[in-house]
Amino acid sequence: MTQPDFWNGDQFDAEAQRLYEAGDYDRALELLRRALGEFPDSVELLVSLGYTRLAREEYPLAKRAFAAALETDPEHEEALAGIGESQLRLGERASAFRVFEELLELGFGSDVELMLCVGRSLVREGLLDRAERFFRLALEADSESPDACLDLAYAFYRRGDAEAALYWSREAIRWDESFGDARALYGNLLYERGDFQAALFQFERIGAQNLNDAAIAWRIIELKRRLENLPPDAPELRPYMSALDELAADPSPEERLLAEIEAGWYGLAAVRRGQLDLFGRPPEIADGEWHRVRAADGVVFEGDWDTIVCTMRDRSGNPTVSVWDFMREESRRLGTLTGGSVSWESPRAFIEDSARLGALEIER
Repeated sequence: MTQPDFWNGDQFDAEAQRLYEAGDYDRALELLRRALGEFPDSVELLVSLGYTRLAREEYPLAKRAFAAALETDPEHEEALAGIGESQLRLGERASAFRVFEELLELGFGSDVELMLCVGRSLVREGLLDRAERFFRLALEADSESPDACLDLAYAFYRRGDAEAALYWSREAIRWDESFGDARALYGNLLYERGDFQAALFQFERIGAQNLNDAAIAWRIIELKRRLENLPPDAPELRPYMSALDELAADPSPEERLLAEIEAGWYGLAAVRRGQLDLFGRPPEIADGEWHRVRAADGVVFEGDWDTIVCTMRDRSGNPTVSVWDFMREESRRLGTLTGGSVSWESPRAFIEDSARLGALEIER
C-alpha cells in the first residue's frame, strides 16, 4: 500500500475498510492507529477501529473504541450497533439489549443493513427469538431482501424449525436466483428430509465454480453417483472433484490449530466450517443423524457421519492429513486388501462401503 503524503480522514477510513473486507485485519489496525494519531476525534475512524477490534475478537478494546465514538456522536447508529455487539460478546446482555432498543427509538428500525447486523450478533449468542425480531424489521423495511429472508431461515434452522427454514430460504432464492448461500441451505434442508433429487437440483444450480463449502461438493458427488448411477471417474463429476480438491486442501499448521480450537466443542477438529455455520455454533445433530460404528479392532465411533470419519482420522497413523486425504488413502488401502471398491467422495459413502467390505460394522 502506497500512502500519499497527505491523506484526509475519509481516505484513511476507505483504505482501512478495503483491508478489512479483504480480511487483512492486522494492516487495517495498523493503518487506523496511524490515522487516529492524525485525526484523534474522527468518529468514522473510531467506528472502523471498533469493528476491526471485533473481527480480531478483542472485545474490550472494541467496546472502548465504540464508546469513544459515542462520546462525540451519541446517536451514531454503527457505533451503537458495535458497542451492543461488544457487550454481547462480553456477557453484558442487559446493556446490549438497551442499546439495541435505543437504535429503534432513534428510528433506525428501517435501516435494513443495521437490523441484519444486530440480528446476526444476537444469533451468534444463541438469542434466536430476539434475532427474529430484528430480521423481521429488516423485512418490513424491504420485503424483497434476500439477505433478510436467508437470515430468518438460518435463525429458524438453528431453532429446529425446518419447515420455516425451508420457506424462508426458498423466499431468498425467489428474490435472488443467483444467491448461492440460499440454495446451499435450501438444498441441505431438502437433503436432510430425504428429498435427494430436489436437493441435487439446488446444489447444481450453485455452479461448481461458485462452491465455497467442501460439504456441498461432497453431497453433489454423492447424489450424482447414487441418483445417476455414475462411476467415480465420470466426466460429469470432474468439476465437483476439482472444487473439492481446492476446498479440502490441507490447511497450514496455524490454520489447523485455529480450526481445532473453533470446532473442538463438537468434535469436528480440523474440519472446515461450512455454510450452515455462518452464524457460529451449528444446530444440534438430529437423532436420525447419530450413528454408531464399530471398527474391526473393536473401537467404537459415534456421531454423525462427518464426526465419525474425523475421529477415525484422528486415531489413524497420520492424524494431521485432511479428512479428504484420509478417506482417499484408506479407500485405496482397503481396495488393495479386498479387491473391492470404497467410495471416498463423502463420509457416509466411505463408511457404508467400508462396512460392505467388512472393515467396519454400522450398529446404528
